[in-house]
Amino acid sequence: MNHSSALVDQPVVTPSATTSTRVQMLDVVRGWCMFFIAGGDALCLSLCLAFPSLPFAAWMRSQLDHVQWEGFTFYDGLFPTFLLISGAAFTYSWKRQEARGVPSAKRWMRLGLRTLLLIVLGLFYNGALSQTDWHAIRFASVLARIGLGVCFAAIAYANLPPRWRWTFFPIGLLAYAELFAVCGGEVPYAMHNNWAAAIDRVWLPGVPDASGFDGLDPEGIVSTLGAILTAYLGMLLADLLRSAWRYKALWMVLGGLLLLGVGYGCAPWVPIIKKLWTATYVCVAGGWSLLFCSGIYCLTDCLRLHRWFAPITLFGTGALACYLLPKVFDVYGASWRLLGGVTQVLTENVALHRAVCASGALVLLWCSVWVLRQAFRK
Repeated sequence: MNHSSALVDQPVVTPSATTSTRVQMLDVVRGWCMFFIAGGDALCLSLCLAFPSLPFAAWMRSQLDHVQWEGFTFYDGLFPTFLLISGAAFTYSWKRQEARGVPSAKRWMRLGLRTLLLIVLGLFYNGALSQTDWHAIRFASVLARIGLGVCFAAIAYANLPPRWRWTFFPIGLLAYAELFAVCGGEVPYAMHNNWAAAIDRVWLPGVPDASGFDGLDPEGIVSTLGAILTAYLGMLLADLLRSAWRYKALWMVLGGLLLLGVGYGCAPWVPIIKKLWTATYVCVAGGWSLLFCSGIYCLTDCLRLHRWFAPITLFGTGALACYLLPKVFDVYGASWRLLGGVTQVLTENVALHRAVCASGALVLLWCSVWVLRQAFRK
């Protein structure tokens, strides 16, 4: 699933403050997203299978997977929440560089290099080095989407006057929905043979054949436009956090409710589809993200309880390592070798075995990220 980069931002600092003021919520929310992306989903699913009689087990299982096409689950909201926070964190880095007098050209060069780095790391994650056929390499990736989404959102954000920044998001949503209406043909949001899939088949190498959607890549070309809007929404959130407005958590709640109303209200005409990152998906995902951010903000920055979230915060500040390490180091296999025999002696419940090993894998991953952070600090 972000340096001033989308995946590995260090704790952010408000440059306009006379003393360094850290927005704890950003790292905590990003940490929760990475917790589930890095293996928390497998832990929760295993617990649901181990204790199926629990009243919420069936519902939780349904929420810990993507919907096939239309609809929205908890799991569908993780990536856009991460992307939204990445957009917010970018503005802190950008303004910190401004305060330090970093020339504009150098700031844009850093942004471009960061975007390129995430695209390259995305290729590594997709196994590009193991391929000998150019057309078999999947160029689209989660990391590339984060890099491109934040980069293009930053271009709009940095070049618009502050009082006009808020207008770009609704205008962009309307334009994005209209693009589907104009280019999508008679059935612009069809599961099969839609126009976004046709573009991916022609212009995007390495679309997974197993996607089952006629060449549509879930991180494809057209849907990246929606991801840009999600990242831009995060930049607007950062403007709110830096502003002198009172009751910021309340404004987040109101903004979230407004987005949810628009998203679910327009769903009969513009379906909520993650694989196409439709305009209503931007609204619904953004709405739930803002509601979650408001709750965490109250706990971490208003009530100053951020220390309670220190373990989960590490997943946020070391998100890039959390995402890439399992590709290099089989943490689940290592956890099984350490704990598998003990759990089999204690219980015959296979799902509980998996839950224990998933917990061990998360602990090993957390320790690995902590060691890496300590090493780089030195």
